[in-house]
Amino acid sequence: MVYLTRKKKKGKNYLYLEEKAWINGRTRRTWQKYLGPEDKLKDIKFNSLLTRHANEVEVQTIEFGSSAALWQMTEEIELAKIIDANTGKKRKQNLSLGEYITIAAINRCVAPCSKSKLKRWYEKDWLSTRYDINPKVLNAQTYWNHFQYLNKEVLVQIELALGQIVVDKYDLDLDSLFYDPTNFFTFSKGSEESELLQFGHSKENRNGCRLVNYWLLCVRESGVPLMHETYAGNTQDAQEFKQVPQRIADRLLALGRDPKRITLVFDKGNHSKDAFAAIDEIKLGFIASRRNSTHKDLLHVPRDEFTKTILPITKKAVEYFKTTKKIYWKDRIIYVVLDPLKQKKYTIRFGERLEEKVLEIKEYFKDRLNVKMWSKKKAVEEKLKSMVGKRPLADVIITEVQGTDGNMTLTVSIDEKTRKTHEATLGRTILFTNCEEWTPEAVIWSYREQYIVEHAFRDMKSPTAIAVRPMYHHADTSIRAHVFLCVISLLLLSLLRLKLARKSIATSYDELLYELRSIHVLKILTSLKAKPLWKLEKITKNASKFFRALNLKRLLAN
Repeated sequence: MVYLTRKKKKGKNYLYLEEKAWINGRTRRTWQKYLGPEDKLKDIKFNSLLTRHANEVEVQTIEFGSSAALWQMTEEIELAKIIDANTGKKRKQNLSLGEYITIAAINRCVAPCSKSKLKRWYEKDWLSTRYDINPKVLNAQTYWNHFQYLNKEVLVQIELALGQIVVDKYDLDLDSLFYDPTNFFTFSKGSEESELLQFGHSKENRNGCRLVNYWLLCVRESGVPLMHETYAGNTQDAQEFKQVPQRIADRLLALGRDPKRITLVFDKGNHSKDAFAAIDEIKLGFIASRRNSTHKDLLHVPRDEFTKTILPITKKAVEYFKTTKKIYWKDRIIYVVLDPLKQKKYTIRFGERLEEKVLEIKEYFKDRLNVKMWSKKKAVEEKLKSMVGKRPLADVIITEVQGTDGNMTLTVSIDEKTRKTHEATLGRTILFTNCEEWTPEAVIWSYREQYIVEHAFRDMKSPTAIAVRPMYHHADTSIRAHVFLCVISLLLLSLLRLKLARKSIATSYDELLYELRSIHVLKILTSLKAKPLWKLEKITKNASKFFRALNLKRLLAN
């Protein structure tokens, strides 16, 4: 039985809800919930509850913080309305398509689960107070039916409409955009009809599973996703990127922005002649990296020719060497960036690899040399070549086999001159750009900010938030809808971070969700007919900061 009790401390009365049970021959308290000072809770009339309804009081803990904050964000960007306006689905059963997507997107941020388990989560979440439905309608079949309205063309329209309202409402700066592709593995067997589920190169080393590729285009501020595309798992990054510059330009024009005033930041894995031909034709600004192997001469530029500088925001000390080279038919500005701390770290790591490899070779032949198959000089030399491997280890490790078959000696040593030459090239990154008016510091820092989209991928693949995988869909339309749903979840979280950042509250996705998830409300039922009473549970100082900044108090039911 649940009771409402009063405790007096230093002359003040404090109220608690508690449950007692008969254990081992005596009454013991099994749990207790603090409600607050009695003088601040007079509107709930606890005195009458103590006398009239003590035997009828029930209490339920409801998840509140994260769902309320995210739902509030969906209302700000009119998510459900935009989806409904662009899908053409007129028949309304229980909820509109936009409302189904809203619930699922919030779930992926709060407690990601399969659609078949959505009902169980919804019943215990504050979100259930927003929609007057039977939770049973939240099931896999319902979502499969509604996903059929979200074809490729419709998703583009929805994303454009959302982009327009987000860019205008939050006054987003689109001067720098960050592009990056990734993929995720599935356990689906696929089918002949599926274009998306294909075997390819997994970026998580799961090449035995079918993959789905997708890319993101994010703005600098809080990593708000502006655009995405889902494509076949066997499509190489550079092949997909050939069409991306024109798609980005078209989207920017639709948003009322001039592509010529935009700088696109991307990685070296996306290069192709066709892509840079499109970039030059559109006159799109870009900052990208180059493979070190394509400019070996720049890796050996003497250290005294580098210029020392300090990067903005992080105040990190780096060095750079500036030059120009013809890349994809045009002269491009090149920066060879040297990170002293990274060079030191890589040098130590390279030294450890050398020591491990030399020790491995010596241990392997310690008791094998001149025995059985290793009594043949040719066999030993081939084995050594295999064990040393490719460059740079092959350039630095020197192995000598002296003597004749059955009577050989093995010497393993390090070429110190070659080793120092190689270590001097470590910690260097080669960047190139067509942004002639940008300072070296601005170019280097903008490229380093690519971590924004890389962190977005990390958060989307997190099993505790968004969780783009595991995926339980096999049809291409449903797969595209699933990825779109996850991008919507990322959009909501990034806008929450943006909102807090503009109130001088810097936070990560992990911290944001951790604190918001800790905010619960108590649903107090005094009788079957009485209106439920709602009381915010005691929260931490950090969570309270988020609670006030996001004005969540107005969303409490009473």
